[in-house]
Amino acid sequence: MKRGMKIDPKDTVGVVLDDIVVGESLGVGGETIVATSDITMPHKIALQDITIGQEILKYGEVIGYATQNIGKGEHVHVHNLDSEKLMK
Repeated sequence: MKRGMKIDPKDTVGVVLDDIVVGESLGVGGETIVATSDITMPHKIALQDITIGQEILKYGEVIGYATQNIGKGEHVHVHNLDSEKLMK
């Protein structure tokens, strides 16, 4: 099984430690997540369903907000995450 990392129990995303393709299982924080998109290391994977506008937490900190609904196992990156709100 491929590997991922979750630092804080509050995190809504984990970090993949191997390149992942759709359908592969990934062990993250004691849970198994099935990838719903290809993800290259060291990008983020959604550990739960995230709704549009919801805070995205990594390392226990808000890193941005979802710009669209993100399903569990989906790649999380600039195409569905906006950190600009944090700078205002």
